[in-house]
Amino acid sequence: MKKSAYIFAAVAIFAGVFTSCKKDNEPKSPVINENAVAVTGITLDKTTITFSKKEETAIITATITPADASDKRILWKSSDETVAKVSNGVVESVKEGKATITATTYAGNFVASCAVSFPKVTVDSRAEDILGSKYSIYWSKVNYGAENPQDFGTFVSWGEKAPKANYDWNSYMVPLIGWCGTEKDPLYGVEDIANSEYDVVAESWGKGWRMPTVEEVYQLVATMTWTWTSEEGVYGYKVENPDSGKSIFLPVAGYYNDATHAHAGAKGRYWTSAVGEEAYNAYSLDFTSDEYVMDQHGRNMGFVIRPVLDKE
Repeated sequence: MKKSAYIFAAVAIFAGVFTSCKKDNEPKSPVINENAVAVTGITLDKTTITFSKKEETAIITATITPADASDKRILWKSSDETVAKVSNGVVESVKEGKATITATTYAGNFVASCAVSFPKVTVDSRAEDILGSKYSIYWSKVNYGAENPQDFGTFVSWGEKAPKANYDWNSYMVPLIGWCGTEKDPLYGVEDIANSEYDVVAESWGKGWRMPTVEEVYQLVATMTWTWTSEEGVYGYKVENPDSGKSIFLPVAGYYNDATHAHAGAKGRYWTSAVGEEAYNAYSLDFTSDEYVMDQHGRNMGFVIRPVLDKE
């Protein structure tokens, strides 16, 4: 009798454990918030975005309806992250191409989208990206007024817009040296003429083109490799980026002093946009086969210009 009682007790305990485990593993009913407000839709404040350069950003604002919806979480996604990336509505351009940005609500899976495009950027055919992407300008392949790299181009006095027969003080905008830097000087108080009405390049070559600054010429001198050579029988410097191999050619154009075209093939003098330490001078890039340096000369003299183009 005792043995049967033990067996009965064991079976009862086993059955109780089994029943208890079964109850723990049964699916539980979800907790329902009877006061929750359901999402009914989503809209974006932008349906198209057009980028013009890499690492440009735009912000898309999403609006969930109704305004008092309980769950306003949004999943942002780009159809092509090699073209455009998105994070919390902030879109960043990566490379040229097209992509679609989608915003999907967690509640209800409502979707809104924005088409992103990054068209291929076309650069003026005269521009050469010799310095590379870390610099903000292109250098022109030709001198102002020239068609080919070996052409001298147009000689102008500093701050003037047209060539002339005689590059002396009598024909200059300021007829006397002593007037330079005074109220009789049209450029009184001006230290740099880049992008001004006195910048002949900006006035005639179009948007973004201008005379180079002193600092930009220093960049060219300090970071590029300069090699004395000739092109189509014209001597000058091949200025080359040692990393990319891109280069421009600066012909030794000489210069005009009075009515004389002096030192063609021997000396190059290229205007910068900066006035000199004395108001009657302006800074220029000077070079011969032996050296290339910054110098200052009378504003009345006729030098050539190598334009630069600002990157957008």
